[in-house]
Amino acid sequence: MPARPTVCPSGTPDLTAYDLLAPQLSGGKDSGVMLWPFMRDAAAAGVTDRVITYHATLGPLEWPTVHVDGTRYASMSELAAAQSAACGIPPDRHVEVTRPAFLLTEIAAYGGFPRMGSPYCRKYAKESIISTAWTPLVRRLRRELGRPVPILKVMGLRADESRDRAHHPAYRDILTNSARIVDEWLPVKDWPTATVLEWHRDAPVAHHWTYESYPGADDWRGTSRHVDRTSRVLKVGSVPRLAS
Repeated sequence: MPARPTVCPSGTPDLTAYDLLAPQLSGGKDSGVMLWPFMRDAAAAGVTDRVITYHATLGPLEWPTVHVDGTRYASMSELAAAQSAACGIPPDRHVEVTRPAFLLTEIAAYGGFPRMGSPYCRKYAKESIISTAWTPLVRRLRRELGRPVPILKVMGLRADESRDRAHHPAYRDILTNSARIVDEWLPVKDWPTATVLEWHRDAPVAHHWTYESYPGADDWRGTSRHVDRTSRVLKVGSVPRLAS
């Protein structure tokens, strides 16, 4: 089946053609990188007032705030909000959305535990919930404008992250109906990982602590490796536990 046409016929969207510009922020390194060039383009086009950032929290499964060696490291939700604010987006235009039911409760009831090819953390638990959050705005604009509402969903997916993402079109239509037209844009799809890490050296918002072997290590080795389990304690909230 041929791909549906995007709102803009070129390979890059004209931001002025959309009523809602909706960057999705996970709080991770790639969404943080994505937001800056996107907001630069939105400012150049004079449409920053159409930008609303969205973060889909996983609730109890969200990476939390931690305190290590007297230093506080922010949660994913906090970082998503901080990334939005650092780009000049007012707090009332950063929206955190939550599933109506805890994800593990749904898994227990209906099955379908996340696995390769079924990334709940992205498609089911995040993107679909954010799409639902657009509905009140879409209904209002649909009445006012008398036409479907064009929405640009902006994400930080990159080709370096996986084979699937490498084959993902950088700009495509993902939904067209009588109420809304949703195009998806990946403005940093071709950024190599080395460039992303270099950008974060001088980023206005610190990257999340889970990218380190230990919070504050600044080594980009992840929390599952190079952890001294015998001498350090990771305090999550008010409950101390061994780092893992």
